[in-house]
Amino acid sequence: MDETVKIVTLGTSHGDPTEERFNVSTLMDIPGYGGILIDAGTPVLGLAIRKKYPLERLRALFITHMHQDHFGGVPDLLKFWVKRLPEERRLRIFLPERAAMETIFAFTELAHRPIDRSRFEVSELARGGAMLAEELRFEAVPTDHFSNENRVFPSWALRFGIAGKRVLFTGDLARDLHDFPRGNACDIAFCELTHFALRDALEILKQEHFGRLVFTHIGNEWHGAAAEARFRKETGVLPYPAEIAHDGDEFEL
Repeated sequence: MDETVKIVTLGTSHGDPTEERFNVSTLMDIPGYGGILIDAGTPVLGLAIRKKYPLERLRALFITHMHQDHFGGVPDLLKFWVKRLPEERRLRIFLPERAAMETIFAFTELAHRPIDRSRFEVSELARGGAMLAEELRFEAVPTDHFSNENRVFPSWALRFGIAGKRVLFTGDLARDLHDFPRGNACDIAFCELTHFALRDALEILKQEHFGRLVFTHIGNEWHGAAAEARFRKETGVLPYPAEIAHDGDEFEL
């Protein structure tokens, strides 16, 4: 796995789509392994097809938490999987709540299309790490996003180790950032930008060791050229480059 890893921010919106952005989904394509999808907001299937990504390369899907803007596109992926891909293709699905998969299967089957559930290996995320393949490891780090609603449900940040390269996805976080996954030095980090004030986050972010920081899951206040100019001014204090992602942006690692 010594070739370039490509990461595509397919969708970059907050909880609702906007005129500029669709719900959040991020695709990593790893040479020698294939594709890993982090969250699957709608219309993730259409966005992947428009990017001409060969979905037969997709190997794993991770959902960071059970909010609809993060999992709403999963039924479309399941339908495509059983309708268009060879029967031997399998997809690993990692959910914060394994029982939720039954509801997702049932929703897909409302269209009267049989779903061969054996083609999907479903696991529940838990604290700690596991190997996906040789030189490809992931670690789930608990966050507290549902505290924003005074509720308690699992939510996760994800860290990937890819042949010595490291990638962090924060998932959605608490408004006071008490759950920011600190101390996760990495080559590139993808962080949400909706549920907290950026200025309040800067002191935390200054302490992190990121090669590059990309914000996705973008709140309305950061849409448009003027907002992005303000973003660049505010993040200029960070000791590494930071940027706002847009739908379809591509990054290399």
